[in-house]
Amino acid sequence: MPLTISTEQQQLFDRSLKTIEKVEGLFVEAKELFPEFNLDINAFKQQLSNPFSIFICGEFNAGKSSLLNRLNNQEIATVGFLPTTKSIESYNPEGLGGLVFIDSPGINSIIEQHQELTESYLQQADIILFVTSIERPLSKSEQDFLAIVDRTWDRKIIVVINKIDLIDERQIEEVIKFVNNGLKVILAEMPPVFALSAETGTGMDEFKNFLLAFLAESEKVKLKLRGPQSSLLVYLDKLQQKNQELQNKLQTEKTLFDRTSKRIEERLEEYNLLFGLFKDNIEDLFTALIQGVNELIDSNTSFFTVLKRKFTKEEDLLEERLAKTIKDIQLDKNLQEIFKEATFTFLKYRERIVREAKEDLETAVTITEDSFIVPAVNAESLEVEQLAERIKAAAEMGLDRFVKLGITAAATGVGGQILFSTASVDLTAFAVAGFFGLLGLNAIPNERKKAKEELEINFRNLQENYTKTLKDTLAAELNKCLQQFADIIRPKQEELENQINITKSIQQQEEAIRTEIQTLLTDVEKL
Repeated sequence: MPLTISTEQQQLFDRSLKTIEKVEGLFVEAKELFPEFNLDINAFKQQLSNPFSIFICGEFNAGKSSLLNRLNNQEIATVGFLPTTKSIESYNPEGLGGLVFIDSPGINSIIEQHQELTESYLQQADIILFVTSIERPLSKSEQDFLAIVDRTWDRKIIVVINKIDLIDERQIEEVIKFVNNGLKVILAEMPPVFALSAETGTGMDEFKNFLLAFLAESEKVKLKLRGPQSSLLVYLDKLQQKNQELQNKLQTEKTLFDRTSKRIEERLEEYNLLFGLFKDNIEDLFTALIQGVNELIDSNTSFFTVLKRKFTKEEDLLEERLAKTIKDIQLDKNLQEIFKEATFTFLKYRERIVREAKEDLETAVTITEDSFIVPAVNAESLEVEQLAERIKAAAEMGLDRFVKLGITAAATGVGGQILFSTASVDLTAFAVAGFFGLLGLNAIPNERKKAKEELEINFRNLQENYTKTLKDTLAAELNKCLQQFADIIRPKQEELENQINITKSIQQQEEAIRTEIQTLLTDVEKL
């Protein structure tokens, strides 16, 4: 018999259906992260439209079927000493206001399928009628079952102590006291308890009258509305727990991978700071060169020095003096030493960065039990002197301008003759060529300041070229190695970020739906 409901109650049923549909949508989204979660939403929808049902459960041979037969005043359910109910069966006894009773196989059935069937149907019941026997009242397995029902499914419970015809009045009172004390410990709310005999009918009238009075139409509407929402809260609790555990796990993983990237960045910053020392060394070397050449210009281009050479026809030997100045500074040798030291330091830093990155990733794999595979980094073996020579050669490839200036000086005969050959074009030759190229155009004594400024600009450009080439080459070698980590870490970070965002979305939706359900249940209690 369908429930008779008011307009207000119908609105609550409509709201209940909407929350069910929202939970359905949430679990569809959650399926991506939790494929093991299966929610039979149709069962909850069906529960709202089904007749009000009382789910009879208890251990087999407690007298559940006998109680049904007595309620109907005739045999409608099979009675036996072994689990006889093989499936969920529904009965509609006469004289009980259309109440539907659902018989179950038994919570401790020796046939596993029976127990699974009973537990799966509990979530769809409007009220639980629990039958225990006077022979084994409130056994350990019954206590465990009732605790699960109370904590998990939040259903109204009625307890029947059956087969009181087997003992005397004094023993019946002791059993009732024992059961009541046990229920107070197990359940959050003390349920109604009835002692009766389905065999003789003792206590049945009182029990029937209670069902008719207790389960009035308004109370049945409340229980009908409360059931599906309570079940939804159970599933939301499970989802919340799983989602929070996964979110924590993902955050831990992401922290570990982010730490790997951060440590690599920190090491690169440290190396950049350390490279500043080599940059300063190169700058100091060229500063000494510029100072030496400036002094040479000042001493050889003064008015009286030039005038003296014109009258005495004295050779200035400027080429030799300049070459000696550069040789004394040991520009070529010192640059090579700086390059070697910078290269050696770079290799040590590269080795450290690779080692730390691999350790971090291996830690991430161990902690998260992930299937992520730490890459076998191909850190190419580099010989310090060879790499330093290669960098220096690369830096000198762009110095043709100094050679051209030197050739111009030689062609005009200004400042003496400089012979160029493939063998002689080393760093000293570049410096000499640069000097004479500028000096040839600016050799007038009153313009030597301009000549020195021009010369310093060219030497600083040369300095910058060496510094930049050294830094860029070492950075390229390091990036080539670390790119292997980046190719693995970045996609993993993006994957983790995406999954974390999904868990946050699930969390937000779950909290919103939970609030809506709790508000609905509060409104149901006001009926």
